[in-house]
Order: sequence, then C-alpha cells, then structure tokens
Amino acid sequence: MLSNTNLLKILIRLFLGYIFFSAGICKLTHGHFGQLIGPPWLEERLAQYGLGLFAQVVAVSQVVCGALLLSQRFSLLGAIMLVPMNVAILAVTVSMQWQGTPYVNALFLALNLLLLGTERHKFRFLLHPDQPQNITPSVTDAIGQDKYSWLGILFCASTMLLASVNYTLTNIAALLAFTCFAVTASRASFLKPLDRVLILLPFLAMVGVTYGDLHPQMPVVIAALVAFEALLLCCRLYQAARKRPLTEEKPAMPAGVA
Repeated sequence: MLSNTNLLKILIRLFLGYIFFSAGICKLTHGHFGQLIGPPWLEERLAQYGLGLFAQVVAVSQVVCGALLLSQRFSLLGAIMLVPMNVAILAVTVSMQWQGTPYVNALFLALNLLLLGTERHKFRFLLHPDQPQNITPSVTDAIGQDKYSWLGILFCASTMLLASVNYTLTNIAALLAFTCFAVTASRASFLKPLDRVLILLPFLAMVGVTYGDLHPQMPVVIAALVAFEALLLCCRLYQAARKRPLTEEKPAMPAGVA
C-alpha cells in the first residue's frame, strides 16, 4: 500500500499543478478559461504601466510550473521553480493589502515547501558537495515515466500556444492534457484501487472547474466531488495509519515505460 506521505505528495502535486496551470491559461485567454485563482485581468492592468510583457511572462511561467507538477515525471523541477513565484505573489498581495488573498497564497507556499520537504533527501548534495551522495529514488518517482506524461506536456504547450488563437481549441487541448496526466498518474502497478480513485477524482474536478460555465449545476457537481474526495481520503489515511507495513515501499516502473 502506498504510504500516506506519498499519496498526499501526489495529491499536492495535482492540486498546485492545476491551480497554477489554469491561472496561467486564464490570463493568456483573458478570462476565457476556468480557474480557481486570478486575476485574469492582470495583463490589462499592468499594461497601463508598461508591464504587459511582464504579465505574459508571469502567465507563461505559471503554465510551465503547473504542467511540470501535473506530469509527475518532472514534478520536483516544477516544485522548485514554483517557490520564487509563490514568494513573489505573496509579497505582492501583502503589499497591496488584498483582503484574504495573502492567506490563500501563504497556503500555496506552505504546500509548495511541504512538497519539497518530502524530497529533502535529494538535496543533500547542496549541503555536502564534497561528499559522494547516494540518492535513492522514492516510490513516486516511478509515476509518470511513460509516454503519457510526455503527451500531457505536449498538450499543455499546445494549450498555451492556442490561447491567443482560438479559445475552443485551447480548452480542447487542455482536456487532452488532463486526460494524459490522469492516465500517467493512475496507471502505476503498485497503486491500489482506492488510491487510483483518489488520484482520478481531482482530474474530474479539474474538468468541472475548467468547463464550469457549460452547465449551471456544475458548481454543485464540483462540490460533491470535493466532498467525496475528502471523505475517501480521510478513510484511506485512517486505514493506512492503522496498518503497520510489513515491507518498505519499493519503486516500481509501470508497464510501457518510455
């Protein structure tokens, strides 16, 4: 069974990945893409001060970081790149005295640092560069090592490029990216059925948020998905906490490794 730490690591990757990927695409499409944070009018506002290009760089950076986190394959790189962005966003919201927003961004930064904390053994060479380091891959490193993670990244790039061309094609490319990432994140052989459900439900929520304008009842569906995910996750964490693992988790490569 996947440990609680590794399961939460995957879910945090998915959460932060979607948050920033969708925020970047929403900015590039000027609000024509579903997302949970904003603001979609950033480029228009900063353009008044001659900083329109800077806003586009922020949006593209958010897309890149989000795509890397969603891919699982390059999630560590995405988490590292996300730290300065989260710090900068938090500093801006605090200096602008936005109500409530700094707390939300502080939560994102905390999750970002927590994610890096679970991979701290991979940074030992920074503290001891004069000593040889034996870095053992974690079990989650086997996730995303297939063609679907590459396809998801390709569709993320297509989503970004199509943002200024056609909004419908942009949303279709994003849907294909989510599908590929869902496949690569859930197909690892060491995942139990409940773990797969917990990993796939966030992708359904992503689709619901992205295309929430298509049906007036979509917010209700999203709320139900979140509540169901929370209930299953609590049960799963409690179940795993009560069981004493007989053997340590070992990295396993999924079928069809590319």
